[in-house]
Amino acid sequence: MKTYTGKLTNLEPNQIFVFGSNPQGRHGAGAAAVAKQLFGAKSGQGRGLMGQSYGIVTKDLNKRRHPSVSTRDIKREIDELYEFAKDSPELEFFIAYAGKGALLSGFSPKQMASMFARKEIPGNIVFEEEFYNLIKSI
Repeated sequence: MKTYTGKLTNLEPNQIFVFGSNPQGRHGAGAAAVAKQLFGAKSGQGRGLMGQSYGIVTKDLNKRRHPSVSTRDIKREIDELYEFAKDSPELEFFIAYAGKGALLSGFSPKQMASMFARKEIPGNIVFEEEFYNLIKSI
């Protein structure tokens, strides 16, 4: 499995920045803001491919309590990402989750890692090194 370290600020043309999003498509903080500023995430679009970015809904801004999106729904988003990655072998998908620190979704890195780990991971998915170590430990 390919991994990366550090913050993603540049991508090759065949690389996609995958970030946690919200159904409202407001990309104002964290990796979502990076996706909007650097990789083509569009205001008003919360999921799927946008330029060189791909949003998976992990937080609902209309709900005051977090986590605000169920693990079932996030798993469905990850399943759709994995299918898209399998159908797009010419692309690499860089998952913008780190192995430590707080996540805006309200889930811990370990909880998110368990959602990514539950199915076979396509070979063109690239994780941050510490996040991948969490996936391997599950």
